[in-house]
Amino acid sequence: MTELENKIFDIVRKIPRGKVMTYGQVAAALGDSRLARVVGNTMHKNPVPFFELACETGFNCKERASASTVTADKAAGGKVFAPVPCHRVVNAAGKMGANFGLGGPSVQAKMLEREGVEVRNGKIDLKKYGMYGDSAND
Repeated sequence: MTELENKIFDIVRKIPRGKVMTYGQVAAALGDSRLARVVGNTMHKNPVPFFELACETGFNCKERASASTVTADKAAGGKVFAPVPCHRVVNAAGKMGANFGLGGPSVQAKMLEREGVEVRNGKIDLKKYGMYGDSAND
């Protein structure tokens, strides 16, 4: 895992339950708002997503959970690797990730709803649930 990926995961771990950040906001927190796509790609590499929450939404976690444990152990060099709530990262329009790794945008929406985030027509009100209000691209 690269230093940049670790920094991205550290930022995403700080997103509290019931809140979201956009890819652009995570990139801006890194100091370079042009890295939004890098943030998205890194979320796809998340070695320890919130499997339990995904399972609660109906996602089939049986074979994925054991594979993730092995991946996480390798990624962290045998160290404990704290889960990364990648489901709390959305695009600048407040939409779910089209390629959300735990079962697509509908699972991401259900995971967020379980945490108290209202999803309407596949979108989140960033003014209400965004960590920084409506500054989606900042």
